[in-house]
Amino acid sequence: MSLPRIVLVALAGLPLWLGAPAYAEDPLDLAPDLVVDPGQLEALLKDGQELANDGKFLEASLRFNDIVNNGDPSWPVVRVARFELGAALYELKLYQSALLQFEYVIDEGPAHPKYRRALPYLLYISRANGADSNVLEKIVSFPPELYPPENADELHFLVGQYYYGESSFHDALARFKEVSAANGDFYVRARYLEGIIHLQESKLGTDPANVDNEQLKSAAEAFKAILRYEQTHRGSEVVAKTAAMANLALGRLFFSTRQYQVAVRYYDQVSTADPNWLPALFEVSWVHFQLKNYAKALGNLHTLNSPFFEDQYFPESRVLQALILFYNCRYDEANVVIKQFVQDYYPLMTQLRDQVNQFADPNAFYLWLARLSRSEDPEFSTRFKRIFNAALDDRKLRRKFQFVKTLNLELERLDELASDKPVAEPFLSGLRAELGAYRSLVVGEAGSLAQARLLRVLKELKQHLAGALKIKGETLKAARGQLADSLRVEQQAARAASTEIVVDREHVEWPFTGEYWRDELGSYLYDISSQCEDGGTEGPR
Repeated sequence: MSLPRIVLVALAGLPLWLGAPAYAEDPLDLAPDLVVDPGQLEALLKDGQELANDGKFLEASLRFNDIVNNGDPSWPVVRVARFELGAALYELKLYQSALLQFEYVIDEGPAHPKYRRALPYLLYISRANGADSNVLEKIVSFPPELYPPENADELHFLVGQYYYGESSFHDALARFKEVSAANGDFYVRARYLEGIIHLQESKLGTDPANVDNEQLKSAAEAFKAILRYEQTHRGSEVVAKTAAMANLALGRLFFSTRQYQVAVRYYDQVSTADPNWLPALFEVSWVHFQLKNYAKALGNLHTLNSPFFEDQYFPESRVLQALILFYNCRYDEANVVIKQFVQDYYPLMTQLRDQVNQFADPNAFYLWLARLSRSEDPEFSTRFKRIFNAALDDRKLRRKFQFVKTLNLELERLDELASDKPVAEPFLSGLRAELGAYRSLVVGEAGSLAQARLLRVLKELKQHLAGALKIKGETLKAARGQLADSLRVEQQAARAASTEIVVDREHVEWPFTGEYWRDELGSYLYDISSQCEDGGTEGPR
């Protein structure tokens, strides 16, 4: 069999690994009447499989790619080669390129001889690229009866996650319920998203008459299931993190239903070591405000505004601080807080608006964000960057950014492979072109999401500034004796609230002298009394 010569023609320029002559200008000119038959490609497939078994995945990819490019797509050898090419590319850490090959297998469905074997690779790729929706969409097409038992929980979770992202809540819940407690990490994550779906379906936050209490109960039960699991299955970082998120979610749920004491109990379960501790500390400050526990609310806000958290963004904390001072008739102090807040954030709001609105192209906006993240330009203050970091702290957006990084690494990997084996450059160049085009689409999606998120933050900041200025306006009315009756009622309630700070045997009173200590964060109480009648203050301690 004159296999080397036939392969040279079919490969269109990959003769070096065959020991054949150098490239021709147009290999097809060497044998214009030559027809490649399936038997010849079977030999090439076997050669590629042997190379793959030896760990020579790039060389194997070249064989499989040649079969795909030169054989009839209906031939079994070509269909198998397509799968083998995807598998070899996966081993080369070229995950998106591999996915493009597996798509042909998946589109053919169960009729493809390697259809069932493609599913584990999709799972591996989802782990590598952060469960991008593109690969999840392919996993969804597989019936559950094909799930390998050892991966069934993970696959059910991923399919549920896909449906959740598509707002197909009924389908998402059906899949989440299939995730067993045998796999703790996916079990708690499934329960958490179940709770979120029930919260969204409950219509909480709308007209109380429309709230579905059964959905609220289901949400609470899903979150509590996580806490019960965490108590008996400690050790997993994912379980611990999800339990903290469940405590936060329960705190929000009970706060929204005005069960304030219960809300405090759940918020307080979020530990200082958890990434959600600062949001929990801020949110529970609103709960203490509703309970008229002003000493604790202001003490928490004192922690949030400590130098330890200069890189955090909680502008609404200043509004709450001013509101508490206003309700206690401490108008001068409230105006000082408002003045500082407006001075700090109004120019930033203007700068943020100008920066966000200067880009009509989402790709250009993404590139600007990337430069900003690496920039030390003094034009952008620490507080300005803090707004951006907070605005972009969105789970969906973070996954998009991470996926772009994954694609960047894959492009670098292609360059590395081409440098190590120049003979493969034509093949790798084709992969690079496909990958580059796809990356451009993902960058555009990420830029568009980021721009929308920043515009939402801009709107929220404007609302916070408007709220602060409204409080300032009310202090002026109060000075003229023109305070609304509803506000007088709030001030009377504040005056009637207990402001006594009781130090029990387990604690020591330590007055604040301007110096912050890390182990004191979250423990401050602000000694405040109402000045709607005679009263005074000693400040935080």
